[in-house]
Amino acid sequence: MTEQQRTRRLRKYEANPENSSPSSSNAGIELLSPFGPLITKTKLSVELIDKINLFADQHISKTESSEFMLPEEIVFGGVPSLADTIGRLINDYVKEAEGSQLDRAIYEVFWIVSQYQNTPSPVHFHSGDISGVLFLKVPEKTDPGQEERNYISGRKAGYLNFIEGNKQRFSKSLLSVKPEVGDFYLFPGWLLHGAEPFIGEGERRSMAFNATLEVK
Repeated sequence: MTEQQRTRRLRKYEANPENSSPSSSNAGIELLSPFGPLITKTKLSVELIDKINLFADQHISKTESSEFMLPEEIVFGGVPSLADTIGRLINDYVKEAEGSQLDRAIYEVFWIVSQYQNTPSPVHFHSGDISGVLFLKVPEKTDPGQEERNYISGRKAGYLNFIEGNKQRFSKSLLSVKPEVGDFYLFPGWLLHGAEPFIGEGERRSMAFNATLEVK
């Protein structure tokens, strides 16, 4: 291995000191947040959301939570396809996180998670290098009190909780995001995450995927 290759391999682990924001209390202080895994958020098109939901509507129960895989024609069909759309986002992610260019994303599986009230997604991680979650439906009615923060279990009402590290002073270890239809999150497959149950009417529906990456 050449010195240039070795430097490139190590550089992807270096935090970027430019990733900062001004302090709200002192204009002379910058808040640096350089450590930890990269999570990106974007919106996918209404057309893709409708396409996935149309297929899922034919396979879900109206009363019981369930999971099932998406077939290849849903993942790879259409222009642009779901796979191509996510591939472009993964390429942007790899550039931002490592300064590399994606050569190929090898998709392992795409699947739908359909949940009704009182159904949790226990904290877990995925296989592969990168994973993603796309929100397809959110509950119609929830008790606003269910969204109050609970520092033992994260947030309720179906929030997606990302967990990294443990409780330490001056360190953030929990990110809770409220599900909104169309929101798509990319994150490392090893990053712990889960969802607390909600109480209310309707369905919390999401799509997830795992992929292994080859970069140039």
